[in-house]
Amino acid sequence: MSVNSISTVIFLCLFLSSAYASEYPKAPGVRYDVGGYKLHMLCKGHGQPVVIIDTGLGDDSTAWFDIQNNIAKHTRTCVYDRAGYGWSDAGPQPRTSVRIANELETLIHKAKLDGPFILVGHSFGGYNMRVFAASHPEEVTGIVLVDASHENQYEKLNIKLPQNYDRKRNIIILPKPSGTPLNAEQSMLKERAINAARTEISSLYQSALQVKHLRHLPNVPLIVISRGQSEWQGQKDAENREKIWVHLQQDLWKLTSHSQHLFAFHSGHDIHLHQPDIIVNAVLDMVSTHQGQVMH
Repeated sequence: MSVNSISTVIFLCLFLSSAYASEYPKAPGVRYDVGGYKLHMLCKGHGQPVVIIDTGLGDDSTAWFDIQNNIAKHTRTCVYDRAGYGWSDAGPQPRTSVRIANELETLIHKAKLDGPFILVGHSFGGYNMRVFAASHPEEVTGIVLVDASHENQYEKLNIKLPQNYDRKRNIIILPKPSGTPLNAEQSMLKERAINAARTEISSLYQSALQVKHLRHLPNVPLIVISRGQSEWQGQKDAENREKIWVHLQQDLWKLTSHSQHLFAFHSGHDIHLHQPDIIVNAVLDMVSTHQGQVMH
Protein backbone atom coordinates (compact mmCIF):
# COMPACT_ATOMS: atom_id res chain seq x y z
CA MET A 1 0.00 0.00 0.00
CA SER A 2 1.39 3.40 -0.94
CA VAL A 3 0.87 6.40 1.31
CA ASN A 4 0.81 10.03 0.23
CA SER A 5 -0.25 12.97 2.32
CA ILE A 6 -1.60 16.45 1.75
CA SER A 7 -1.41 18.55 4.91
CA THR A 8 -3.21 16.55 7.62
CA VAL A 9 -5.29 14.57 5.18
CA ILE A 10 -3.96 11.14 4.28
CA PHE A 11 -5.07 9.48 1.05
CA LEU A 12 -4.60 5.73 0.83
CA CYS A 13 -5.05 3.24 -1.96
CA LEU A 14 -6.29 -0.02 -0.50
CA PHE A 15 -8.19 -3.18 -1.29
CA LEU A 16 -10.75 -2.84 1.45
CA SER A 17 -14.28 -3.53 3.27
CA SER A 18 -17.76 -3.08 7.07
CA ALA A 19 -20.21 -5.17 8.63
CA TYR A 20 -20.23 -6.99 11.90
CA ALA A 21 -18.71 -10.43 12.29
CA SER A 22 -22.11 -11.90 13.07
CA GLU A 23 -23.31 -10.92 9.58
CA TYR A 24 -20.79 -12.84 7.53
CA PRO A 25 -20.63 -16.43 6.48
CA LYS A 26 -18.97 -18.79 8.93
CA ALA A 27 -15.36 -17.94 9.72
CA PRO A 28 -12.86 -20.27 8.04
CA GLY A 29 -10.79 -20.40 11.25
CA VAL A 30 -11.54 -19.95 14.94
CA ARG A 31 -12.53 -16.76 16.79
CA TYR A 32 -10.79 -16.53 20.17
CA ASP A 33 -11.71 -14.21 23.04
CA VAL A 34 -8.69 -12.00 23.77
CA GLY A 35 -10.26 -9.86 26.49
CA GLY A 36 -13.93 -9.18 25.79
CA TYR A 37 -13.60 -9.20 22.00
CA LYS A 38 -12.67 -11.95 19.56
CA LEU A 39 -9.91 -12.27 16.99
CA HIS A 40 -9.99 -14.71 14.10
CA MET A 41 -7.08 -17.04 13.33
CA LEU A 42 -6.85 -19.78 10.71
CA CYS A 43 -4.17 -22.44 11.17
CA LYS A 44 -3.28 -25.21 8.74
CA GLY A 45 -0.66 -27.92 8.53
CA HIS A 46 1.40 -29.62 11.20
CA GLY A 47 4.85 -29.42 12.67
CA GLN A 48 7.33 -26.86 13.92
CA PRO A 49 8.37 -24.14 13.70
CA VAL A 50 4.96 -22.48 13.54
CA VAL A 51 4.69 -19.73 10.91
CA ILE A 52 2.55 -16.73 11.90
CA ILE A 53 1.56 -14.17 9.26
CA ASP A 54 0.56 -10.56 9.96
CA THR A 55 -0.87 -8.76 6.94
CA GLY A 56 -0.30 -5.25 5.65
CA LEU A 57 -2.50 -2.32 6.54
CA GLY A 58 -5.84 -2.70 4.74
CA ASP A 59 -5.55 -6.45 4.09
CA ASP A 60 -7.39 -9.22 5.92
CA SER A 61 -6.28 -12.83 6.19
CA THR A 62 -7.87 -13.84 2.88
CA ALA A 63 -5.12 -12.04 0.95
CA TRP A 64 -2.61 -14.58 2.29
CA PHE A 65 -4.60 -17.82 2.03
CA ASP A 66 -2.74 -19.05 -1.07
CA ILE A 67 0.65 -18.44 0.52
CA GLN A 68 -0.54 -20.10 3.72
CA ASN A 69 -1.71 -23.18 1.82
CA ASN A 70 1.71 -23.63 0.23
CA ILE A 71 3.70 -23.19 3.43
CA ALA A 72 1.28 -25.41 5.39
CA LYS A 73 2.32 -28.40 3.29
CA HIS A 74 5.57 -28.32 5.28
CA THR A 75 4.76 -26.92 8.73
CA ARG A 76 2.00 -25.42 10.90
CA THR A 77 1.04 -22.05 9.41
CA CYS A 78 -1.35 -19.48 10.86
CA VAL A 79 -2.73 -16.23 9.50
CA TYR A 80 -4.97 -13.99 11.57
CA ASP A 81 -7.18 -10.94 11.25
CA ARG A 82 -6.17 -7.97 13.36
CA ALA A 83 -9.01 -6.32 15.26
CA GLY A 84 -11.64 -4.91 12.90
CA TYR A 85 -10.51 -6.93 9.87
CA GLY A 86 -11.99 -10.06 8.35
CA TRP A 87 -13.82 -12.10 10.98
CA SER A 88 -12.29 -10.29 13.98
CA ASP A 89 -14.21 -7.92 16.23
CA ALA A 90 -13.18 -4.29 16.52
CA GLY A 91 -10.70 -3.75 19.35
CA PRO A 92 -9.92 -1.02 21.87
CA GLN A 93 -8.21 2.19 20.80
CA PRO A 94 -5.61 3.31 19.96
CA ARG A 95 -4.63 0.64 17.42
CA THR A 96 -0.88 0.80 17.99
CA SER A 97 1.71 -1.88 17.30
CA VAL A 98 2.27 -2.51 21.01
CA ARG A 99 -1.44 -3.16 21.53
CA ILE A 100 -1.58 -5.36 18.43
CA ALA A 101 1.48 -7.39 19.52
CA ASN A 102 -0.05 -7.87 22.97
CA GLU A 103 -3.26 -9.10 21.36
CA LEU A 104 -1.26 -11.53 19.24
CA GLU A 105 0.42 -12.87 22.39
CA THR A 106 -2.99 -13.54 23.92
CA LEU A 107 -4.28 -15.05 20.68
CA ILE A 108 -1.32 -17.45 20.48
CA HIS A 109 -1.96 -18.50 24.07
CA LYS A 110 -5.69 -19.03 23.48
CA ALA A 111 -5.00 -21.01 20.29
CA LYS A 112 -2.55 -23.19 22.28
CA LEU A 113 0.26 -22.63 19.77
CA ASP A 114 3.70 -23.74 20.92
CA GLY A 115 6.77 -22.08 19.51
CA PRO A 116 9.26 -21.58 18.19
CA PHE A 117 7.71 -19.17 15.70
CA ILE A 118 8.71 -17.78 12.34
CA LEU A 119 7.11 -14.36 12.06
CA VAL A 120 6.07 -12.97 8.67
CA GLY A 121 5.08 -9.30 8.51
CA HIS A 122 4.00 -7.37 5.43
CA SER A 123 4.13 -3.56 5.42
CA PHE A 124 2.59 -2.32 8.71
CA GLY A 125 2.59 -5.94 9.84
CA GLY A 126 6.37 -5.63 9.98
CA TYR A 127 6.06 -3.14 12.84
CA ASN A 128 3.83 -5.51 14.78
CA MET A 129 6.05 -8.54 14.27
CA ARG A 130 9.16 -6.62 15.31
CA VAL A 131 7.43 -5.53 18.52
CA PHE A 132 6.35 -9.11 19.20
CA ALA A 133 9.82 -10.50 18.48
CA ALA A 134 11.55 -7.96 20.72
CA SER A 135 9.14 -8.81 23.55
CA HIS A 136 9.38 -12.61 23.11
CA PRO A 137 12.92 -13.29 21.87
CA GLU A 138 13.01 -16.81 23.30
CA GLU A 139 9.96 -17.84 21.23
CA VAL A 140 11.16 -16.59 17.82
CA THR A 141 13.38 -18.60 15.48
CA GLY A 142 13.11 -16.46 12.35
CA ILE A 143 11.61 -13.29 10.87
CA VAL A 144 10.54 -12.48 7.30
CA LEU A 145 9.79 -8.83 6.55
CA VAL A 146 7.90 -8.26 3.28
CA ASP A 147 8.36 -4.70 1.98
CA ALA A 148 7.94 -3.82 5.62
CA SER A 149 7.43 -0.37 7.10
CA HIS A 150 10.46 1.38 8.57
CA GLU A 151 10.11 3.53 11.66
CA ASN A 152 11.79 6.50 9.96
CA GLN A 153 9.94 6.34 6.65
CA TYR A 154 7.46 9.11 7.39
CA GLU A 155 10.17 11.66 8.17
CA LYS A 156 12.42 10.55 5.30
CA LEU A 157 9.57 10.59 2.77
CA ASN A 158 7.95 13.75 4.22
CA ILE A 159 4.65 12.02 4.97
CA LYS A 160 2.54 13.87 7.50
CA LEU A 161 0.83 11.62 10.02
CA PRO A 162 -1.91 12.54 12.49
CA GLN A 163 -0.30 12.65 15.92
CA ASN A 164 -3.54 12.12 17.81
CA TYR A 165 -5.56 9.00 17.17
CA ASP A 166 -8.81 10.93 17.66
CA ARG A 167 -8.26 12.62 14.28
CA LYS A 168 -9.69 9.73 12.27
CA ARG A 169 -12.07 12.05 10.45
CA ASN A 170 -9.14 13.61 8.59
CA ILE A 171 -8.28 10.31 6.96
CA ILE A 172 -9.78 9.52 3.57
CA ILE A 173 -9.42 6.05 2.10
CA LEU A 174 -9.75 5.60 -1.64
CA PRO A 175 -10.50 2.03 -2.78
CA LYS A 176 -8.06 0.66 -5.32
CA PRO A 177 -9.87 -0.38 -8.53
CA SER A 178 -10.34 -4.12 -8.74
CA GLY A 179 -10.04 -5.99 -12.02
CA THR A 180 -12.66 -8.56 -11.09
CA PRO A 181 -16.14 -8.09 -9.62
CA LEU A 182 -16.46 -8.92 -5.93
CA ASN A 183 -19.02 -11.27 -4.47
CA ALA A 184 -21.10 -10.27 -1.44
CA GLU A 185 -18.71 -11.79 1.08
CA GLN A 186 -15.65 -10.11 -0.47
CA SER A 187 -17.42 -6.75 -0.60
CA MET A 188 -18.41 -7.08 3.05
CA LEU A 189 -14.85 -7.87 4.16
CA LYS A 190 -13.37 -5.04 2.13
CA GLU A 191 -15.91 -2.56 3.41
CA ARG A 192 -15.22 -3.15 7.09
CA ALA A 193 -11.48 -3.03 6.50
CA ILE A 194 -11.89 0.69 5.72
CA ASN A 195 -12.74 1.42 9.35
CA ALA A 196 -10.00 -0.86 10.65
CA ALA A 197 -7.41 0.76 8.38
CA ARG A 198 -8.50 4.23 9.44
CA THR A 199 -7.96 3.45 13.12
CA GLU A 200 -4.53 1.97 12.47
CA ILE A 201 -3.48 4.89 10.27
CA SER A 202 -4.55 7.34 12.95
CA SER A 203 -2.09 5.61 15.32
CA LEU A 204 0.82 5.16 12.90
CA TYR A 205 2.79 7.99 14.49
CA GLN A 206 2.57 6.27 17.89
CA SER A 207 3.39 2.89 16.36
CA ALA A 208 6.51 4.26 14.65
CA LEU A 209 7.69 5.74 17.95
CA GLN A 210 7.13 2.41 19.68
CA VAL A 211 9.26 0.62 17.10
CA LYS A 212 11.99 3.26 17.41
CA HIS A 213 12.25 2.53 21.13
CA LEU A 214 12.33 -1.26 20.82
CA ARG A 215 14.92 -3.42 22.46
CA HIS A 216 17.07 -5.25 19.93
CA LEU A 217 15.49 -8.05 17.97
CA PRO A 218 16.59 -11.58 18.84
CA ASN A 219 19.62 -12.44 16.74
CA VAL A 220 17.75 -14.95 14.58
CA PRO A 221 17.70 -15.48 10.80
CA LEU A 222 16.05 -12.52 9.07
CA ILE A 223 14.96 -12.28 5.45
CA VAL A 224 13.97 -8.86 4.09
CA ILE A 225 11.99 -9.02 0.84
CA SER A 226 11.66 -5.68 -0.94
CA ARG A 227 9.70 -4.59 -3.99
CA GLY A 228 11.39 -4.03 -7.32
CA GLN A 229 8.75 -1.76 -8.90
CA SER A 230 8.26 1.85 -7.83
CA GLU A 231 5.16 2.87 -5.88
CA TRP A 232 5.68 6.58 -6.57
CA GLN A 233 4.91 6.70 -10.28
CA GLY A 234 3.52 9.99 -11.50
CA GLN A 235 5.30 12.12 -8.90
CA LYS A 236 8.08 14.47 -9.92
CA ASP A 237 10.41 13.15 -7.20
CA ALA A 238 9.40 9.50 -7.72
CA GLU A 239 12.93 8.24 -8.39
CA ASN A 240 14.37 9.87 -5.30
CA ARG A 241 11.52 8.62 -3.09
CA GLU A 242 12.04 5.07 -4.29
CA LYS A 243 15.77 5.36 -3.56
CA ILE A 244 14.90 6.43 -0.01
CA TRP A 245 12.59 3.41 0.33
CA VAL A 246 15.35 1.04 -0.83
CA HIS A 247 17.78 2.62 1.64
CA LEU A 248 15.27 2.09 4.45
CA GLN A 249 14.79 -1.53 3.39
CA GLN A 250 18.56 -2.01 3.50
CA ASP A 251 18.51 -0.63 7.02
CA LEU A 252 15.98 -3.31 8.02
CA TRP A 253 18.37 -5.91 6.64
CA LYS A 254 20.88 -4.85 9.32
CA LEU A 255 18.53 -5.67 12.22
CA THR A 256 20.24 -9.04 12.84
CA SER A 257 23.61 -10.50 11.90
CA HIS A 258 21.98 -13.49 10.16
CA SER A 259 20.14 -11.74 7.36
CA GLN A 260 19.41 -11.83 3.65
CA HIS A 261 17.95 -9.12 1.42
CA LEU A 262 15.89 -10.24 -1.56
CA PHE A 263 14.15 -8.15 -4.22
CA ALA A 264 10.86 -9.00 -5.94
CA PHE A 265 11.77 -7.33 -9.23
CA HIS A 266 8.35 -7.83 -10.82
CA SER A 267 6.30 -6.52 -7.88
CA GLY A 268 5.24 -3.31 -6.32
CA HIS A 269 4.31 -3.19 -2.65
CA ASP A 270 1.86 -6.11 -2.88
CA ILE A 271 4.50 -8.80 -3.28
CA HIS A 272 2.15 -11.38 -1.74
CA LEU A 273 -0.18 -10.90 -4.74
CA HIS A 274 2.32 -10.47 -7.57
CA GLN A 275 5.25 -12.72 -6.59
CA PRO A 276 3.99 -14.98 -3.81
CA ASP A 277 6.55 -17.68 -4.60
CA ILE A 278 9.43 -15.51 -3.40
CA ILE A 279 7.74 -15.28 0.02
CA VAL A 280 6.87 -18.98 0.14
CA ASN A 281 10.43 -19.99 -0.78
CA ALA A 282 11.97 -17.62 1.75
CA VAL A 283 9.80 -18.95 4.57
CA LEU A 284 10.38 -22.58 3.57
CA ASP A 285 14.15 -22.02 3.48
CA MET A 286 13.91 -20.75 7.03
CA VAL A 287 11.69 -23.67 8.06
CA SER A 288 14.11 -26.16 6.51
CA THR A 289 17.11 -24.57 8.24
CA HIS A 290 15.41 -24.73 11.62
CA GLN A 291 14.22 -28.31 11.17
CA GLY A 292 17.71 -29.35 10.08
CA GLN A 293 19.25 -27.79 13.19
CA VAL A 294 16.74 -29.59 15.43
CA MET A 295 17.53 -32.96 13.83
CA HIS A 296 21.24 -32.47 14.51
